[in-house]
Amino acid sequence: MSSNLNISVRTSDLAILQGVLDDAGYDSTSSLADPKHYNIAVRLLFKLYRDGMTSPAALSIELSRHFGKTPLPSKSSAEFEKNRKLIQGVRSAVIVKSPTGA
Repeated sequence: MSSNLNISVRTSDLAILQGVLDDAGYDSTSSLADPKHYNIAVRLLFKLYRDGMTSPAALSIELSRHFGKTPLPSKSSAEFEKNRKLIQGVRSAVIVKSPTGA
């Protein structure tokens, strides 16, 4: 399996990708100090770019998530909780009214 990236990138897009790397702390000194992580970061950005993600903010977030720097939200969404309960067979609280209406 070849490790070469064979995609064409415009100079303006390359500048955006380089900016994302620089902002995340992957500059020329970090690439020499830890080339393995730098190469992984570059590959991830090129993959995301190739898949259509072109926003620098979105690329930065994904780069941070990949390397564990962005904490995941601590609270699950309501839809996630509903689906989790359905999968686990947990019933929602049901309010039962008495037949007398009291």
